[in-house]
Amino acid sequence: MKLSTFLATLPLAAAHSQSRRRCSKHHPDPEKCIFQPVCTVTTEEMFHIKQYYNRKPGMTPEEFNRYWAYEHAARSRPMHLRLGVFRYSQYHSTPEYRDLLRVDGVPPILEFDGAAEYWVPDLETFAAMGSDPEYLNNIQPDEANFIDLDSLRIIIGVDYILVENQNAVEEHGRTF
Repeated sequence: MKLSTFLATLPLAAAHSQSRRRCSKHHPDPEKCIFQPVCTVTTEEMFHIKQYYNRKPGMTPEEFNRYWAYEHAARSRPMHLRLGVFRYSQYHSTPEYRDLLRVDGVPPILEFDGAAEYWVPDLETFAAMGSDPEYLNNIQPDEANFIDLDSLRIIIGVDYILVENQNAVEEHGRTF
């Protein structure tokens, strides 16, 4: 299947699954959780840092995702809030998700199990995370419980947002 053919089928599937614009079936009470657009501060003027990595050898994708989402997040969230991280998100990718795009005409799929994404107002905030005593004594040692540290890759850049909350962005916080 060509990439263009595959992509053409996605809107039909998305329209069917998102027709009521509710939270996922995994939400504790999906019938009470209706999509609400939110007012956001632009992230264009911030640094956006991503760390890509794989799960620790011997760990299943399910074990990795569960541990990272619940155990590790509970350890790291207070530090992120205290240091002024604007946004921290986890990007979970399973072999099944990656297989969805393994079709003719699609470029190679990155083989990472996840990416941690940080939006910070300055690089000092990100540097402070790496030297924070809570990180050094509690969070960093915990990373060895679920991350293959040899697989770690990092990228840093800035966002140039074109669509946000289904609205075209016409004024930008950044120029190139």
